[in-house]
Amino acid sequence: MADIPRRVGWRGHWRRWLINQCPRQSIPLGIVHQTYKYLELASTLGAVVKPEFPPAKSITDRREHFKFGLCPGAEYGPAKQWPRFAEVAQEIAGRFPVQWILFGTAGDGAIGAKIAGVLGDKCVNRIGQTTLEQLINELRDCDLLLTNDTGTMHLADLLRVPTASIFGSTEPQRTGPLGQGHRIFRHHVECSPCFLRECPLDFRCMAAVTSAEVVVGIERMLARRG
Repeated sequence: MADIPRRVGWRGHWRRWLINQCPRQSIPLGIVHQTYKYLELASTLGAVVKPEFPPAKSITDRREHFKFGLCPGAEYGPAKQWPRFAEVAQEIAGRFPVQWILFGTAGDGAIGAKIAGVLGDKCVNRIGQTTLEQLINELRDCDLLLTNDTGTMHLADLLRVPTASIFGSTEPQRTGPLGQGHRIFRHHVECSPCFLRECPLDFRCMAAVTSAEVVVGIERMLARRG
């Protein structure tokens, strides 16, 4: 369709008809982070691969205030969207001098408006208002990002911003942050990881993650700040 003569990729997810070169994977079976699969693909094309995953930076001890990002949506689907972000953000804002910055696409506008309504002047709602470049620049200035399993989470990891990430239908060993200094909240249930976009049952993996444990986890991250 785009008249690209060489199209390389792994088999799967109905992409075979789009590509004309499918290298054999040498990565053993089992749970492997997606990053390593992409790096292997690059190496088959002759790239020199030297993976480095630096740790998250220490949370700056800002005596006047912290700046925390919050990404409540997930383009993947409802199965990756945790419903208790407002509770956590409100509790943290009551214990620490925090300004929350909401990030997301225009499709996250409704949930963003609800959270902003709860937080009032403790929040700046940037949902649907940033370009990719602006998102990167604003993320870089955050002390921490509270998020679902999202692309914004991966940007924060790349920028060495500490993340507190909620996982449900997906597997953090495959798509979680790779650097040290991040915290993942995930309850494994009998049907996880299902990788479904919408839960056909009762949302049990996400429902099991409580706002209290996330608040405690963030407090522990703050306790280690440098």
